[in-house]
Amino acid sequence: MNRINLQLDPDDILPAYRHLSEKNTNTIEFLYGGRDSGKSYTIAQLLVMECVNTGYFRCALIREQFNTIKDSQWQQIKDVCERWDIAGEFTFNKTPLEIVFNRNGNKFICRGCEEPQQLKSITGCNLAWIEEGVKEREAFTIILTTLRSNDSPVRVFYTFNPECEGNYENFWLYEDWFADWWHPGCLGHSGKRTFNVWKAGVKKEVSINFRVTHTTYHDNPYVTDERIALHEHNKGYYYTVYTLGMWGYKITGGEFWTQFRADKHTADIELLRMEDDERNRFLPIHVSLDNNLNPYVTIAIWQVDMEEQTLRQYDELPCRSPDNSAGKAARKLIAWMRSINYKNVIFLYGDSTANAATTNDYNNRSFFDKFIEELEDERYHVVNNVGSSNPRVQMSGEFINEVMENGPAAAGWSIIINKKCAVSIEDYTMAKKDKDGSILKKRVTNKETGQTYEQYGHFSDAMRYFICTVLQDEYEQYADRGRGRRGVTYV
Repeated sequence: MNRINLQLDPDDILPAYRHLSEKNTNTIEFLYGGRDSGKSYTIAQLLVMECVNTGYFRCALIREQFNTIKDSQWQQIKDVCERWDIAGEFTFNKTPLEIVFNRNGNKFICRGCEEPQQLKSITGCNLAWIEEGVKEREAFTIILTTLRSNDSPVRVFYTFNPECEGNYENFWLYEDWFADWWHPGCLGHSGKRTFNVWKAGVKKEVSINFRVTHTTYHDNPYVTDERIALHEHNKGYYYTVYTLGMWGYKITGGEFWTQFRADKHTADIELLRMEDDERNRFLPIHVSLDNNLNPYVTIAIWQVDMEEQTLRQYDELPCRSPDNSAGKAARKLIAWMRSINYKNVIFLYGDSTANAATTNDYNNRSFFDKFIEELEDERYHVVNNVGSSNPRVQMSGEFINEVMENGPAAAGWSIIINKKCAVSIEDYTMAKKDKDGSILKKRVTNKETGQTYEQYGHFSDAMRYFICTVLQDEYEQYADRGRGRRGVTYV
């Protein structure tokens, strides 16, 4: 049987990816970055070349949803074959969805991740191309442990844009393969993960080598001027993820904080100190609480900069189990204050319903009673600014959105969040609006404990309690004059 000796002109592979065709010992090649970078088409080129030039080739084409493979990886491979004028050497089957090299039976098979256990049917594949990632760690683990071959090394190509639902720092792919080395501006990395393996009663270390390649549209000379214009027109999250190809928070629409922008409202900030104070004391801290126990008791730590008229969230304390009670959460705050030697007054804000007495306490003390008692036992002076009622959710949200959008031109104040407040920023980014204009309190279930809880809205509520109390006059003016309409002029 005649063989095709397919030799690529080096110029046919984009320079940013030519290292991928060189021999190496990497089990996993991560290719991530911005859109229009050419990474998917390049992997299709490399895999077609390997398919026709090697004796044994079985490659699984994998996406989260099976029904998206035909119009993506399957079609990319078909396009490459047609461009190289070798499409007649292949059979492009739609049922089952696969691509077969007619001369020796080498093939591409297609699998979705809807049912991770079905991925075990890729036994016999020595390669996998995962496009746009998989949502669950379980699916990736099954892929890695199912690929096997006695004839050639096992390899995985993983191409994706770095976006996910929620906080990317809690996304399994980031946690497992990026967290130890990645930082904004870090564009590539070669490394290994080491695992302990017991065999015949003897422990040994086994390493998996991986390499990360980062690219953007700048690495693709064939991208059109129109596409470049669209990329450079992106703002905020979309510019971070789609243009720069950096990890970011996924925006899906229907956000409650419609005007919150991480690029505009976050910065690296320091705690403010009192000017002309001989003891160099900090400006007062303002602590806003949300007393839901799951997923955490919420403590947001703010300062008010009267000179710059800026409300500054400096830190956050999401007090998870076992610290999700009034007393233990208060002690977490006390430990934080001791760490900076804070001795000034504490202004307290929060949900007015947490002022109610509880039958769970032998003295009928409320959540705030117990929280304040812990602070006062440590000789902190607490000013309780928790109101008798909470600000209306929809109205307060529209007011704060107005401040976020227009800054001093609205209520005369600006809002800034410290970049280290990752949980808060995730909440402000991901909180959704319900049909009645309030914050959508969608419940999720903890797979390990079986407990259900509201995923988002806790730090958002804490922010509402704080801002609408500190800016009470401006908020009431907004409500009275505009009833939520945008563009209210403040005098």
